[in-house]
Amino acid sequence: MIWWLKTKGAPAAAGGTLAAYLVAIVVRQEAIPVPAVIGVSGQLLVTQILGVVPVALLVHGLDRGDTLAEDVAVRHAGRRNLALCTGFAALAVAMMAVVQLLWDRPEAVSLARNCIGFLGCALIVRTVLGPSIAMICVAALPLACAAAGRRPGGSAQPWAWPIQDATSLLGIGEAVFLFAVGCGLALWRNRPLLDPLSRA
Repeated sequence: MIWWLKTKGAPAAAGGTLAAYLVAIVVRQEAIPVPAVIGVSGQLLVTQILGVVPVALLVHGLDRGDTLAEDVAVRHAGRRNLALCTGFAALAVAMMAVVQLLWDRPEAVSLARNCIGFLGCALIVRTVLGPSIAMICVAALPLACAAAGRRPGGSAQPWAWPIQDATSLLGIGEAVFLFAVGCGLALWRNRPLLDPLSRA
């Protein structure tokens, strides 16, 4: 099991999650300006995009190795991938609780929400189009939401969950829903339906 976790890049994903929370503690409300395509020009908090890094490490790790061999292995690869993704989500929530208790930073809540939601989106796109396109989509998601997801008053649209306030129950609910759907798809199918960027 230890070798499997190393092969799947679990230590790198855990380290990336820890690093993301350490950066969130330091940068707090730092933001990057994002020009608006629709609505009001806004900004994207650094903590709202930080979740892409550990998710990229995890999704890269999920697809290391031979998926054909894993499909015929005695151990069910989908269940192990589901356990790894659930462990990642639990780590993100635990880190959020620690940061919130020690430093009272609401950015930690949005970081945990975005880590879980980004992973769900990545797993959904990975099932259909492969891991490479999944990571492109996840990296573009917070930027697209910041560019097109603001109302005229400046608040986030209901569908733009990555840029909603940390206390938004709608944003948390959408992220959890995406995570649940993504985990279900990861359990159901280990290889993508299509993989246009595959090297094989």
